[in-house]
Amino acid sequence: MEISHTINLFISGWAGFKEALGDIPSDWIFINPFFDYDEEEILNFIKNKSGNALVGWSTGGHIILKNMQLFSERFKTIVVVAGFKRFTDYVSKRVIERMIKKIKTDPDAVVKEFLINAGCNPVLPDVIDKDKLIRGLIFLLSSDLPSTYNEYKCRLIFLHGLNDKILPLKALHDLKVLYPKAEFHTLEASHWIQFSKILMLK
Repeated sequence: MEISHTINLFISGWAGFKEALGDIPSDWIFINPFFDYDEEEILNFIKNKSGNALVGWSTGGHIILKNMQLFSERFKTIVVVAGFKRFTDYVSKRVIERMIKKIKTDPDAVVKEFLINAGCNPVLPDVIDKDKLIRGLIFLLSSDLPSTYNEYKCRLIFLHGLNDKILPLKALHDLKVLYPKAEFHTLEASHWIQFSKILMLK
């Protein structure tokens, strides 16, 4: 395997626009799933890259865990923030379906409400692609991790905010079953955890 680029990479969550997150370092590559790349395109993007650190938030973390073998071969440390095995184990499908329906008429309102609940700044890009928002939610309706323990070759850290209004702590406990050798931390934080706090644990 020939690795041509060394990077630090952040894969964001659903509607995790850079404007809303605030303190992502400028020297980190930032990927907003379904806006920049879908799952398959993310995997193609990193095939010739490696790095010291990879951070995935929520949907981004789920994509990493779903493809753990590939990512763990390329990064020394992986941090998953607000991770989950299957999103609909914790959030009703009907809630997601209502969001999809409302996005078709008022995407800004849906995204702002989500960002506020996630503990982010409710700051949006000038233009939001409704189809890409919906594509991300459809992904969350069905995507799941393997139910058996995944081997990995990196340092793996899980973080979860104690004040998370999107995902309950059970999501973290369920991941402990799949990754018993990983490191698990809870912080006084929301669904989104400030990047400076993430880096302190890395």
